[in-house]
Amino acid sequence: MFIGDLYLNGCAVSYPATRVPVAEALAQGLVRDFDETIGNPDVPVFDENAPAADMAVEALRQSLKSTGTDASDVDLLIHCGWWHQGFDIWSAAHYVAHRTGALGAVPMNLSQGCNAPMAALELTVRAMRADDTIRTGAVTAADAMQFPQVDRWNLNYGCVHGDAGTAMLVSREPAARGAFRIVSIASKAAPELEEMNRSGYTATPGPALRDGGRVDLKAAKKAYLTQYGMDGFMGRSREALTGCVRQALQDAGLDGGESRIRVVSVPRLSGKIFETVYRAQLAPLFGAEKLVWWGDRTAHLGVADVGANIEDTHDEHALEPGDITVVVNAGGGYTWSCLVLESVA
Repeated sequence: MFIGDLYLNGCAVSYPATRVPVAEALAQGLVRDFDETIGNPDVPVFDENAPAADMAVEALRQSLKSTGTDASDVDLLIHCGWWHQGFDIWSAAHYVAHRTGALGAVPMNLSQGCNAPMAALELTVRAMRADDTIRTGAVTAADAMQFPQVDRWNLNYGCVHGDAGTAMLVSREPAARGAFRIVSIASKAAPELEEMNRSGYTATPGPALRDGGRVDLKAAKKAYLTQYGMDGFMGRSREALTGCVRQALQDAGLDGGESRIRVVSVPRLSGKIFETVYRAQLAPLFGAEKLVWWGDRTAHLGVADVGANIEDTHDEHALEPGDITVVVNAGGGYTWSCLVLESVA
């Protein structure tokens, strides 16, 4: 989908104060079957007695302040979270709106795994193009993989999980700094792969009610791959990943080889996944030197990967007006997305 007339402003990330290096977790015997290509990131750990959504509140406050946007101008707020946000049968989106003063916003919650912010951006731009009374849309995200329900060190293959909150504003005019024109966004899904996160399990009446009260994504994936094999998943993944990237580039009027495409960021998973999946499939399109992977910095931030990648790209790559950054992401379900942004300020 070509967009072109909306702007992504003030992307901000809020990290918890506590950091635990993977090497320290290994020394304490917390990590099993470690993938050494993860490296030794300083994993942000939210260990406060507070809602995980507080990280999104802080990030949105930063976004509003940095862009000079009044909270009353936010008409739509979509909050993304993969795991428990702080209370049962409760709307974290309304909490974020309340705590930031965005009391005129219509808050919505979106649970779409690690790719939720991409889905939220797509829904926001569609809403704003359909309804010109929406002045500003806010996309927030937060997750905290807290023990004992979630074991961040051993939850999934190819990553350990860090905690963070993010926020970005979609506006009709660019901010004075930290602004990108939203050029295009495209997504491809493979709904038949949803079984990968439940294979071998029976349904439960609530979260974390099996295996001693702990979530285990590895067991379901192992059961799925034992039954169906790896080739089908890899083929479908490759088709969806390259498909969404090519679609987003085509919609933007690009082919991937342009010199003004400066940075292509990918999920913060393991170095092995970066090399065998993202570099292998995207380097032929963009050139290997443009791909960046920050998994060895923070570990995988789940729903916060997208915002963290955009913020780090802006802060560290000295983008000039007209430069392009491409954000590639994926999430369980499965869905793959590609966002093309043009630097404005």
